[in-house]
Amino acid sequence: MLGFTKLEFSRRKAQTNLIIWTFIIGTILTLFIMIDSFYLHLLDTLQRHDHQNCAMSYAYPTFTEIENKPNSTFSDKYKLYLYREGYIDRSDQLYGVPALFIPGQAGSHKQIRSLASTTTHLYHDEKSKQNIDYFTVDLNEELSALSGQTLTDQAEYMNQAIERILSLYRHQSKKPTSVIIIGHSMGGLVARTMFMLPNYIPDSITNIITLATPHMMAPLLLDATIYEIYNKLTQFWKENKFDDLTLISIAGGSLDNIVHSDGVNIASFIPATHGFTTYTTSIPGVWTGADHMAILWCNQLIRILASTLLQVIDVTTVEDRMRIYKYNLLDGRDDSIVSNQITDINLKELDYKTLANTSNPVLFNAPRKSITLIPSTYQNLQLLTNINKDHDNCWSLVLCKNDENNCKYTSPRVTVLPSASAENLIDSVPFRLLNIDTMNSSYIGIIQHCQMQTNKFMHLYQDKSTIHNKSVWNIMLNGFYFRVDPENTTHVFPFIRNSLFAFDVNVISMTGQGLYKPMMKQMINDLEIKYYRRLEAGQSDRITFHQEIGIDHHGLSLQFFTDRQSMEIEIRLDWYGTLGRCVLRYGAILVNLLWVSSLIILLTQAYTYAVNGKREFVAYPVALVQCLKGPFLQSIALLIVAVTTINYLSSIHVFATKYMLFGSNDWLFGGLLILAFVLSIGLNAIIWLLISILTLIFSLPLRCMRFNRNSSPATTKHFLAHLSIVIGLLGFLPSAFVFILYFSVWFFMTCSARNAARSDLPLFQNIYKYRQSWLIFLVSFLPYYIPNLIVFIKNLLIGWNHKRPESTIIVLQDTPVLIALVFLVTVGRNPYVVESK
Repeated sequence: MLGFTKLEFSRRKAQTNLIIWTFIIGTILTLFIMIDSFYLHLLDTLQRHDHQNCAMSYAYPTFTEIENKPNSTFSDKYKLYLYREGYIDRSDQLYGVPALFIPGQAGSHKQIRSLASTTTHLYHDEKSKQNIDYFTVDLNEELSALSGQTLTDQAEYMNQAIERILSLYRHQSKKPTSVIIIGHSMGGLVARTMFMLPNYIPDSITNIITLATPHMMAPLLLDATIYEIYNKLTQFWKENKFDDLTLISIAGGSLDNIVHSDGVNIASFIPATHGFTTYTTSIPGVWTGADHMAILWCNQLIRILASTLLQVIDVTTVEDRMRIYKYNLLDGRDDSIVSNQITDINLKELDYKTLANTSNPVLFNAPRKSITLIPSTYQNLQLLTNINKDHDNCWSLVLCKNDENNCKYTSPRVTVLPSASAENLIDSVPFRLLNIDTMNSSYIGIIQHCQMQTNKFMHLYQDKSTIHNKSVWNIMLNGFYFRVDPENTTHVFPFIRNSLFAFDVNVISMTGQGLYKPMMKQMINDLEIKYYRRLEAGQSDRITFHQEIGIDHHGLSLQFFTDRQSMEIEIRLDWYGTLGRCVLRYGAILVNLLWVSSLIILLTQAYTYAVNGKREFVAYPVALVQCLKGPFLQSIALLIVAVTTINYLSSIHVFATKYMLFGSNDWLFGGLLILAFVLSIGLNAIIWLLISILTLIFSLPLRCMRFNRNSSPATTKHFLAHLSIVIGLLGFLPSAFVFILYFSVWFFMTCSARNAARSDLPLFQNIYKYRQSWLIFLVSFLPYYIPNLIVFIKNLLIGWNHKRPESTIIVLQDTPVLIALVFLVTVGRNPYVVESK
């Protein structure tokens, strides 16, 4: 039976030690590789991966605390400030449009300075008729991601803060009725929670912009109340519609090592008419990933965001606000519009040219006006150009039917692309892809009205898709080779859908020369777009992407922009990059599997001790090794059966892939679950080693103290007395504090037992092994209780000692643990209490 297999008393100490140390070293190496791939990058190769290319933003901030604090209990804990830009703004004057910044986990109210400063300078540079008053909240850098109660407290205070902010404008002729919300990280969750609370003022929030906010899943799910908050948010936002609300979610992508960007998507609860999700890599003019803090100061993003906010403050309808958001954050702003063109064209004044080879570009360096005709063989035709929008008056396009002299002006639709030739994208002139509906014309004419620099061009781009039905398994085993040339530019892999995998795209060879080096565009359902510029032979790029949890996708699309170059490309699975991506996805499940594996070892030890007449309590390393061929093997078999069942039973597939496998729907992820379970076994070995060292160190001072080893055993009265003490403590202390208190007592008792075990008497040896095994099991609870203890200590340090009643889910979760711990310290301190039942 799983978890209760009888162990044999192994006498092969050398073999046991070898296996234990193999697990310890292997686990340490694996975890180091995962952390290095995820964050450190000490073992980087020549492979290129996501690089942050953000310019710094600068500000001259002053923060004025708002007098007459918000009418909230939490005003003693939190503070409301008004931002003012150095020597430009007056602290006693309000502009008339309020915005409120909500910082995230351990965030500062000062983090708004980049956006507020840029907005103010745009206003004073006469780029806007109105300015925004940025209010910001000092939340004492609370750990809102670790405590659902803290998150709720913050949301309750924010509603009262909005009431106070709106009251500041009561003497103005045009009183605002709503506040713009900018939420960073967990601050975005606080903003959504505000709508659920009784003190929410209806229609007081109509604009929300969230930056790197984990809307769909918690970054670290160790607190039951956080899980409860997410469930309530999901249900509330699906059941309630907010007709006058727009919500924009912006993510930093793969460079965010705090919040996994798979969880930022809002499509499941916000209709496309009221909001969307985008990534910094996809926003025209930004085109770079941003880590969790850089998204607050990345200058390319901040300038666009500030300009966007200034445009929406005078807009009253949701439709108009969404149009502005899409224009600035998706389309590419002014670069997406062709303007100031010459539409009345006299064809007789032009020199006629015909482009014989459509692979060659059309250059704009001729001294005379000219028209270049290109045969139109497709309904939709695309031209790629590097001509700046300021020179749109120097060119135009015409459609010619049958006769070269029968031509009519046409205006193309524009897709803005990053420059393929610029050394750095910051403030560079973008490329533009001109989309033309040929309307069955015979020719398309490119007209040059004035001479430009020698490097200005247009060339025909043929977007032809090639479908490669290769599975991840095939790519993992053999890789896959494909060819890119002007006739084959887009390659789609419909079976590459899982965002946990990283892939390596390697340019094997390249032939041909062009005006610029090739560029690759990566797309997933047109949601997250990334660009890889300046491709060269022998160079490889790590590609990663994100997906909306619980939604199937059309697969990975790679689109190549080349100028007469042809390339041989290989795509293969990047194991090193994939292991790094497991950290955010599988970090929490590794903690849970640590608890499971340590419980299996403990129960197996106790069962063996009971059925063998309570003669010897098996040592922890021996139990771990012998569990490898018993309970652990059975557990792995159960995982395999579970993954297989999940993939074949549609009734549980959606739930399992969303909540158990974190959005994965590929059977290969079952292997990662097994890897996580094996790592949890190795972590048990590491914890055993650390506990052995720590108990040895702390037992040394205890040798100078005398203890009665033959003290009378504790009785039920002692247990009930301690239980009464615990109930009393829980009246004014959190359960985390009580757990750590009794955990420390048990640690002290284990150190004492180690000293007693020096006598080599079986009784004292059994007591030490028993207490050590329980101590290792209790360590697996620390990742849950320590964050709550930190929250409690931080509140004490700021003088906040108001304790709210624990939620029902917390009580149900903590009660068995605390009762078991009290039982251990009293009645269950020695192994003789173990029974086979």
